[in-house]
Amino acid sequence: MRKLTFLSLAALVVAFPASQALALDSPQDAKVDVFIALSVVETVEMDFGAVIDADGTITLDTNDVIAADPANIHQGGTVASGVYTISGQPSQAVDVAITPANANGLLLANFTTDVGGGTFPLAGVMIDGVGNLAMALGADLTVQSGVAAPGANQALNFTVTVTYN
Repeated sequence: MRKLTFLSLAALVVAFPASQALALDSPQDAKVDVFIALSVVETVEMDFGAVIDADGTITLDTNDVIAADPANIHQGGTVASGVYTISGQPSQAVDVAITPANANGLLLANFTTDVGGGTFPLAGVMIDGVGNLAMALGADLTVQSGVAAPGANQALNFTVTVTYN
């Protein structure tokens, strides 16, 4: 029995030598990049001017011009491309998408821009070194006769979604 006890103690000494710890605290590090929160500010509201209540589509370009009106529904008025400033982390890439919220027989589609490839969604466009990205917008407006209600300054809503790339 003494031999067995001695062997058991010898095995414990070999298995857990005095120089090794049974528990260890080892401080480690982690990293994170904290970016400035993204924002979008409208500088100039997109304005298609005046149209008649007739079926047709007009195209507003990014330079304040009605570039197409095959059904001759545009009747003048103030025309303005939308101008927006995206602000965020300087020199970082962002993705930009636009989702129209069409209603009342007035349908927005085919948004264009003077940034990146010119059509949405945009991928990997750069915010400048100061933290801004200026963007002009144009789009198609389709009028559905009999559905669109006559009236001035009707809201044409859309959502600009910006995410860091």
